[in-house]
Amino acid sequence: FLLVFIGILFYFTGLAQENETIRNIVASYGYPGIFVIALISGFNLAVPVPAIAFLPLFLESGLSFWIGILTITLGVTMADMVAYFIGKLSFEITSQTAESRVVKKLEAIRKKYQWGPPIILFVFAAVVPLPNELLVIPMGFLGYRFIHILPPIIAGNLVFNLLYSTGVITIFEFL
Repeated sequence: FLLVFIGILFYFTGLAQENETIRNIVASYGYPGIFVIALISGFNLAVPVPAIAFLPLFLESGLSFWIGILTITLGVTMADMVAYFIGKLSFEITSQTAESRVVKKLEAIRKKYQWGPPIILFVFAAVVPLPNELLVIPMGFLGYRFIHILPPIIAGNLVFNLLYSTGVITIFEFL
């Protein structure tokens, strides 16, 4: 089902590229529009289509490749940070009602594996086409500091967008 959906997405994106009205609409919303699309698509559990899939349309509308990549990376990262804070808030709520033994065990896990999960998060965000929320929410729940999560997620999202953009542009060149 997902492959059919992505195929339909590519088809309509290709049609949109050829439609001057759609290109003008995309150009009029510009980078703020790209940011909003990236933010919404960053919640991959709700919208399983990455914003970078629309890059050819953005480029046909006259927008810059690099500014577009950076804007998409920023939007997706903001969505990941919302997920992180959902995990953090969940821990705050749970820790107040859970037994202190469970909370202490979670804190011990975090202290024992302090740097491993952020490294895994970078690799996951950079190359795995699954929602980053699968790692970000649990890391927030386990109490990883925001400053330890932000750099790997930004770098991972940037690498993913650069890798994916190369593939998307290549696909549209063949169509």
